[in-house]
Amino acid sequence: MKHLGILPLSLFMISVQYGSAQEGMSELAAVRMAYENSSDRKLTGSNTEIGYDQWGIRTPVFFKEWGDWKFAGGVRYQSTDIDVSDATILDENRLHSLDLAFFLSKKKSETLDWLLLFNPSLAGDYENTGSEAFNYLTIAGVKWKQSETLQWIFGAVYTTGIGDDLFVPAIGFIWEPSDRSSLVFAGPILRYNYKISDSLALNLGGKFVGNRWNTESIYGGNLEERNFRYRSYRLSANLKWNLDDHNSLFVGGGYDFAGEIEIESNSLISDRDVENGGVFEIGYQYQF
Repeated sequence: MKHLGILPLSLFMISVQYGSAQEGMSELAAVRMAYENSSDRKLTGSNTEIGYDQWGIRTPVFFKEWGDWKFAGGVRYQSTDIDVSDATILDENRLHSLDLAFFLSKKKSETLDWLLLFNPSLAGDYENTGSEAFNYLTIAGVKWKQSETLQWIFGAVYTTGIGDDLFVPAIGFIWEPSDRSSLVFAGPILRYNYKISDSLALNLGGKFVGNRWNTESIYGGNLEERNFRYRSYRLSANLKWNLDDHNSLFVGGGYDFAGEIEIESNSLISDRDVENGGVFEIGYQYQF
């Protein structure tokens, strides 16, 4: 099993945001639409290039409190126009992914909360989608409030879809040194937010990005099912401009490195490195 921490810790970030950090809760109680463009990058040691354009939307579905209990749900959809110059690697144009997130918490005391997150997902070409397109992740843990500015989250992650099923421990923290800034850390994931003014905020981050899609197409004259994964680590920065209390725009860029593609099928198992490259993002957010 390679790169075990990518999916668990990236989604562990969701549980950290759900915790109670003010900025995280603000982000989750919003509809977010974004367009992302990745520069074309060569596979190491070849002239084959890969690039993509992606549209995405994320929205909360419900939030309910019953005494010490909290229950919330959200959904995210992404449509990826992926371009691989060598069709023998991937003969697809449009790939899709749909993620659901269900969150449950129970307040144990003034400083301790129990947390549970269940995150099923379906990713593929959505034409001949097989069972391999479905995966899920579960996170269970506790949030401990050490002080007014520092909270810790300890837990464990179980996930499918990373080759073998995976169970690993996880740890993270939320630090809010002032009412203008916050820092979230969860393994390889970093997020720093700074409120420049009432209408402008700076967001810096580092995280693994990518997806695993289940596809089916003709290769060598035969219909073949392939699991295709493209992932890398991204350092990013963006500016968010609040137009009013509900509407905001954001624009930013990033740099991806340590990229790789993986292909699994009955006729081919391949793992190739991808050169570094830039990415651009722009979007709109509606805050409830």
